[in-house]
Amino acid sequence: MKTIFNHIGKTLLLAGLSVSAVGGMFSSCGDYLDIEPQNIIPLDKFWKKESDVTQSLLGCYTTLAANAALSRMMVWGEFRSENILNRGNIVDDVNLERVLKESITANNGYASWSVFYEVINRCNLVLYYAPLVAAEDPSYDDGELEAHRAEAIALRSLCYFYLIRTFRDVPYLTEPVQKDSEVATHPQTDFYVVLQNLIKSLEEVENNAVVYYPITEPEFQTCRMTQLGIYSMLCEMYLWNKQYDKCIEYADKVIAFKKEYVEKQNTVKVDYSDYYGYPLQKTRWSASASTTFGAAFTDLFINNLSLESIFELGYYKKDPLLPCNVPVNSFYGNIEFTGQVKPSEYLVSQAKSSSSTLYLNNKFDGRRYENFCFNSSGEATQINKYTVSYSSELFLPSPTTSNFYSYSSNWGMQYAHEMKGKDRISHNKSNWIVYRLADIMLLKAEAEAWKLASMSQTTTAPAPEPSAKEPSEEVLVNNEWEATRLDIFRLCNAVYKRSLYETDLKDTLKYDDYTTQEALLNLVYDERQRELMFEGKRYYDLVRRSMIEGNTSYLRSKASQRSTELAGTIDNFMNRMEAIFWPVFLDEIKVSNGVLKQNPAFGSGESSSVKQN
Repeated sequence: MKTIFNHIGKTLLLAGLSVSAVGGMFSSCGDYLDIEPQNIIPLDKFWKKESDVTQSLLGCYTTLAANAALSRMMVWGEFRSENILNRGNIVDDVNLERVLKESITANNGYASWSVFYEVINRCNLVLYYAPLVAAEDPSYDDGELEAHRAEAIALRSLCYFYLIRTFRDVPYLTEPVQKDSEVATHPQTDFYVVLQNLIKSLEEVENNAVVYYPITEPEFQTCRMTQLGIYSMLCEMYLWNKQYDKCIEYADKVIAFKKEYVEKQNTVKVDYSDYYGYPLQKTRWSASASTTFGAAFTDLFINNLSLESIFELGYYKKDPLLPCNVPVNSFYGNIEFTGQVKPSEYLVSQAKSSSSTLYLNNKFDGRRYENFCFNSSGEATQINKYTVSYSSELFLPSPTTSNFYSYSSNWGMQYAHEMKGKDRISHNKSNWIVYRLADIMLLKAEAEAWKLASMSQTTTAPAPEPSAKEPSEEVLVNNEWEATRLDIFRLCNAVYKRSLYETDLKDTLKYDDYTTQEALLNLVYDERQRELMFEGKRYYDLVRRSMIEGNTSYLRSKASQRSTELAGTIDNFMNRMEAIFWPVFLDEIKVSNGVLKQNPAFGSGESSSVKQN
């Protein structure tokens, strides 16, 4: 297996490193590089040695982790779902306010895709020049060249994946351009054509990507695009392409890799039998039932050293001079600022209710508290994920419904951070997680749930006894439908059980509650919402289901829960498929000379009104 080359410096890892660190070679979000056309650039001007290629790759990470890109990952992937609501008037960000009120127009700044094409162009420059550099630099061997090519193609593919999930059809460029305005001169390529090209390009380079980075630099393994990151992208891309067997194949590769990796990293053997053998981060600080709880949250979102992590955008915590995670600070808040957004009305009601349908009436689901910051009345007032400096909870015996949310009582859940401002991150250095193990497990469960629709739900072996929680081996051997159902259930239940303080069977999901394909599919979507809340995943999940089912019914039923005030607007506008995607930014349309076509749900884009149904 390939390991990272020793002379690639630590700075190459750090997506948060300032652009100035690469010698001022990159410009801001305008023209990509102030360069001459590629066919007349002399190699001795820049592209001469292997370090030039690695510096250029660094620029790709830097731009992807910058405010412009990450803020769009958050807005595009989360903010049109039922999870997020506007916190009053956002006077300093009218564009964001309009997104949250579902009044998006073609002149909304968040509809600009330029920063992603900037990263794409930088990746294309690496792909164009790296082979030429290898011909000039004898120390730049084929293994290093192919690893760099795989990394550039993976980063480019990730950018395109964000673009097509947001806009559907987009310009698809695999050669570098001199100016960002040239993107608009290329017509949009169909969603599925782009997706299939991404899949093909990733499969061509997956075996060339770096597998392991040095154990002495654990950040390398998650903040650079590795073979595991490519496997994860392929897993999700195949799901969007409705190739469920291939999605499952790549999910299994990720899971097998993680099992092997965890065994190598743990000096003491860890028992994962509670999670059916999946190597999920343990959630208790120790095995004692009376101890505090929250280790998984802390390692995943605070320490950013979890063995579950696959790919993150990094903000190097040890160096206070490097950039902070500004979009999380701005959107979700910190000690000094409550944030521009808050949990939606639906989430507030679900977090507070003792009969929650989202949290399945379970007072011991740690995510119910780790996702939100509660006030003394039990209202989920702010987003905790990514914004607290640590999470440590203590469940005291037998909390009652009436005082479960009263932190001043001796019962219920007591937080170490418990709204204490000093414990919230004011200069946020939290990495932004793009892929982690639980995400991939649930993608596999979803693929299996879609496969159930084509299977015959027949019983060819004796049904389990009514008291049995799972079917017998005889049933599984002779019944593909039942075996698939059990695998879906275990994938979801493993993630669910990890979040629980108590692991007694009475606290887990109930197998007999999920007897149909629709029930199992809804279980997967509910579990993804519980586990991946506020991580830029939810709206894309809803869009994917709409594309697979060919209608927006499920998306509208969920997104309209955001607030009672917006329910009618959302349900009406999102009745057509085009409306679940974004408009093409008006500035791009204007410079395209008619090449780019506007999303028909948004009319011509020339006025502030959208085309309603």
